[in-house]
Amino acid sequence: MTDWLEHDGGPQPVWDAWVMYRQDPHRLFPTKLGALRKGDLYRILNQHLIDAARLEGIRLGLEAAAEVADHDWPDPNSPIRRLDPETIAREAKPTA
Repeated sequence: MTDWLEHDGGPQPVWDAWVMYRQDPHRLFPTKLGALRKGDLYRILNQHLIDAARLEGIRLGLEAAAEVADHDWPDPNSPIRRLDPETIAREAKPTA
């Protein structure tokens, strides 16, 4: 869900977090976030766990919203039931 991030040269919220640094499409190296230079591409090493937790949170939120909608407006074709958690997770812009 999350693509490679480009380091903008500004301060990082977690300076000593481990990230995977991409030197080119075929060479990846683990390093500390604070060691990156402006323009370097990186991913947080445990990003797959963060993405999975985020997807599960979206799924649970949609499930709760559908239950409320079913109670207030019983409709098996509710638009909430047609929302896809993976699409929401992929298209949502992270806020930091």
